[in-house]
Amino acid sequence: MEYLIIDGYNIINSWQELRELAVEDMDFARYRLIYNLSQFNDMWDKLTVVFDAHLVPGGTESREMVDIIEVIYTREGERADNVIERITHNFKGSSNINIWVATSDQTEQQTIFSRGANRITPSELKSFLDLVKQDISINYTENIFLSTRNPLDKLLKKEVKEKLEQWRRGK
Repeated sequence: MEYLIIDGYNIINSWQELRELAVEDMDFARYRLIYNLSQFNDMWDKLTVVFDAHLVPGGTESREMVDIIEVIYTREGERADNVIERITHNFKGSSNINIWVATSDQTEQQTIFSRGANRITPSELKSFLDLVKQDISINYTENIFLSTRNPLDKLLKKEVKEKLEQWRRGK
């Protein structure tokens, strides 16, 4: 099982396009992050994005599902790191799960390493997703090109093709 856990604000503040969006509209930056990740949701068996809400007075932890992406907003006084550490602790020692945590926080990386999880930096995650997107685009373009070469020819029965060829040759 492949499980990716993302420190949401860490990624938003690390990716230029999202950082610029966040200056104008943080809600939209969060939406764009989740939307971008949802394009790749079949690459992982489980995907969780955690956002800090520790400065929201009276805030309680909330969870929602967007496609297969679990989105968690922490409660007041709790940081995304705390939730990520709790999740990785729950899976510590599981040999059938490969956990990846996307964060640039050095302290958090050391903690998740001690729990058997792997880290991927925000720039590594962006590069990986861009590479996958590029590969998908190339494969899609090749498939479209191949499927548009004589598509009618592939759909016609042999007898019909022969009859059309006879007409073409004036027979």
